[in-house]
Amino acid sequence: MVRQFLPSLLPLLLVASTAAAQTTPTSITFDGYWNETPSVELIPAGGQVVVNYDISRLPQCRGTTSTGNPSWTITGHVQMNRGPVSSFWVAGHAPDGNPSQRTLHLPAGESGALVMWFDISGLGCQGWDSNHGSNYHFAVGAPTLSFNANWDEMVAGTLRAGQQFIVNYDISRLPECRATYNGPAWVIVAQYRFDNGPVQETVVTGSGRSVPTAITAPAGARHLEMWFRNTDRSSCMRYDNNYGSNYHFTVQ
Repeated sequence: MVRQFLPSLLPLLLVASTAAAQTTPTSITFDGYWNETPSVELIPAGGQVVVNYDISRLPQCRGTTSTGNPSWTITGHVQMNRGPVSSFWVAGHAPDGNPSQRTLHLPAGESGALVMWFDISGLGCQGWDSNHGSNYHFAVGAPTLSFNANWDEMVAGTLRAGQQFIVNYDISRLPECRATYNGPAWVIVAQYRFDNGPVQETVVTGSGRSVPTAITAPAGARHLEMWFRNTDRSSCMRYDNNYGSNYHFTVQ
């Protein structure tokens, strides 16, 4: 059994664009044609990310106050590896009265999935730009496989032979087998194999929550097959295996 965990989840920091200098910040552009384009395939861990958002993506809920100012606000939401959610002003009315540009500062040493979504709110109205509930996923430090609560499987970056990738698993996909004994007494493991080779497994939970877990694809690998098993101390066992077909991904 492989037991390889990443550092504990850290919150994202929102800093003014003039703070902590970085030679080449990464940019992510959300344009009006529904493209989401990062300036690099893998965002450096510990780096800064500037978000460019076209407000035409959220045209609803627009109105003005009696003084002619916007009565609506577009807010961005960002999360790293299912850690705490941070929010930042994008456009419209700025609740803090200071609509200066914000830059995301990523936790140092933490690879995985940077997830973003946006909403507009105003005058009892709210709209969402969330990729139909799947949100937008970007790879930080290493490619990432995210198995989401809505049963989407998202790939951020490119899985490459001989290189590491991160697995993020939402524990709500396997809600049974939750026995306790002085705390959580259950565990979810990812079982996987490359190119129909031997089955390996690695734990993707810890202390009752999801833990981002690193796996290294062997040199020459071309195909990854993966599924998940949940067990607890009462001998309960459940699988997330795509109805027996398992989940399949291309490795380059």
